[in-house]
Amino acid sequence: MKVAVSSSPFGALLAGGQTTQLEWLERCASELALDGVVFAREHFPRTDAEYVAQLRKIAVDLGLVPVALDDPGLFDAERSTEERLATIEIAAGLGTLFVLATLPAPGEVPPATFVGAVSQAKAVARAAKAVNVTVLLEPRAGTIAPAAADVRHFLKDVDSAWLRYALDAADPRTGLGARDRVLLVRIADGDEAVAADAAEDARPWLLLDAADPGDPFGSLRTRIALVRATAAKKALAGASAFR
Repeated sequence: MKVAVSSSPFGALLAGGQTTQLEWLERCASELALDGVVFAREHFPRTDAEYVAQLRKIAVDLGLVPVALDDPGLFDAERSTEERLATIEIAAGLGTLFVLATLPAPGEVPPATFVGAVSQAKAVARAAKAVNVTVLLEPRAGTIAPAAADVRHFLKDVDSAWLRYALDAADPRTGLGARDRVLLVRIADGDEAVAADAAEDARPWLLLDAADPGDPFGSLRTRIALVRATAAKKALAGASAFR
């Protein structure tokens, strides 16, 4: 089981200057016993190569895998090609495995939005391939891909091995086949009990990105312990079944 947390629950602390990305990494390593971290795109005070490399170095020194750069608006209509490619460049500098994104809202002419997003995704996929970063698309209500089957339809049109799936643990897998690899699963607050089932699906990263804003480290510590305990109980039950 590979568990990561996002910087999203720490947004208020980062924005208010009560902590920095560097301090966040140190506390994630010392207090949460994590396998990896996910960086939210909006939390970067700087995106120059030197600063991004420093984040990567500290994460690796602390034993944390830089799992992903989370940029849900990557394919929004108002984003320029240069901005999209800049996200891929930051991810490459961080050494992340993935970029997390959702697809755009349908707009006034949904078919035109779909065609435009496919064209944008092909350009992003070419850039991602060049730096060995995989873009994970998540279904999201209010977008052109509200369900996993819609993401599958989109990925078939883009036809790139550098675009794959991320899902919420509670998302139905309807429409997905055996070859549709889900590489990251978000575990919503309250869904910790299903984390062990999600972890059996091709061993994806499990991402916890919700916490009590008043005590994000404390609440995440509790959630992580529950996820690991659930997985251990399931593993023990499985081992007992073969005795």
